[in-house]
Amino acid sequence: MENVDRRIAAGLFALAWITFAWFFGGAGWNQDAHFDLTRAIVERHTLYIDGYDVNTGDVSRGVGGHVYINKTPGVSFLAVIPYAIVFGVERVSRRPVDRLEYANEWIVTALTCGLCGALIGPVLFLYGRRKLGASAGVSLSVAYTILFGTIVFAYATMLFAHVPAALFLLIAVTTYEERPLIAGAAAGLAVTCFYVCAVPAAILLIASRKNALRFIAGAAPFALLLGAYQWACFGSPFTTAVEISAPFTETGRLFGVLGLPTLESIYGITFSPYRGLFAASPALLLAFIGFFRMKRRDAVVLGAICVLFFLAIASFNGWSGGWAFGPRYLLPIVPLLGIPLMRAPRAIRGIFIVAAFASIVINFTAAATDSMPSPEVRNPITRYILPAFFTGRIPEETRRAYEWYGTVYVDKVSLPREARNLGELMFGAGKRASVVPIVLLWIAGSAVLFRLARDPAAAEA
Repeated sequence: MENVDRRIAAGLFALAWITFAWFFGGAGWNQDAHFDLTRAIVERHTLYIDGYDVNTGDVSRGVGGHVYINKTPGVSFLAVIPYAIVFGVERVSRRPVDRLEYANEWIVTALTCGLCGALIGPVLFLYGRRKLGASAGVSLSVAYTILFGTIVFAYATMLFAHVPAALFLLIAVTTYEERPLIAGAAAGLAVTCFYVCAVPAAILLIASRKNALRFIAGAAPFALLLGAYQWACFGSPFTTAVEISAPFTETGRLFGVLGLPTLESIYGITFSPYRGLFAASPALLLAFIGFFRMKRRDAVVLGAICVLFFLAIASFNGWSGGWAFGPRYLLPIVPLLGIPLMRAPRAIRGIFIVAAFASIVINFTAAATDSMPSPEVRNPITRYILPAFFTGRIPEETRRAYEWYGTVYVDKVSLPREARNLGELMFGAGKRASVVPIVLLWIAGSAVLFRLARDPAAAEA
């Protein structure tokens, strides 16, 4: 059975990575800022992005009056290796690097966020099989839903920090008891990608108890790396990139951005049609049932991580995420909800199948159409993404939220101006047929994986 599990995990990874790499959700201030730092490191060996910053407003002023990104640097550091290879090839072949910026960002995104997103599935699947004792079918169904039926899908196609942070946090949670050194390293990596991951890292440290020193030993190198980065950029290892980014901070808030949760933010990131997690992924609601079927200690640790992380995001002055699909700041804890989801009772299997199907349709359509709806669209799923994809026509109030839509008639896919998918090379820009090849691959790959999960004994034979 172990051999079959490895085959399913490998197949799930391949299917997810090809799917994520097929799409490029587009550029924007956030993605461009991350890529600017990667370019600065590779092309001129600096941490400041002077000159590159013409494409972003997500910046801070730091040491020497230089311009730095106002984010944690983790995902930019991860992108250095693939971009160094791409840049080296383009220099040798005398290609115009600046003119290939968006193509290069697509490649780098696929090799960082796409890879990290694809790895979430196998990690969750194997944890369900080995630690929770879930069947292959249940483990695969949940991992599949987390990959393709949540906002992991959309953000695995863009150079945001949330998907890598989600992968590392998932690894930390699933290894802290048996491999605390690895868990500490994963938690440290998560924090270098997203500051708020320090909250679950602290909870895992407390939960590690006798293994706390090993957890600290794993996390320490990344804490030192982040401190050294902040010292070099902002003059102190304790000064974050966020708190000195004047346009985004407010007086009287912790780090300039954290206050108290409000009813608006709590509703906004849970059930609202605007940025609600459960509006985008109704299948995740069933995770609450699974919590009551977990071991008490596991439920307490995981529940504390999810609740405190949620409260931190609800306290954030930018909780809505601006141009975004769903509550993007909550993304690092989304894969964790797959753990209680695997413990949900068999009696609700039919409900899960319906909710998972709806979640996959919503998130596939978002990734194919627009992963960054305007903050002016208050119901982006039913008033923008679904009608655009299925009819090519959007409501007038939605059209007014976008300066580039002259009429209510729009292309059916890749609506942001820098967004693309590989199928458009064959079928033309904006054509819904461009997603047909990846859907066919998706169906075929899924059929093989679920057949393996349903009859592992036959697969072994």
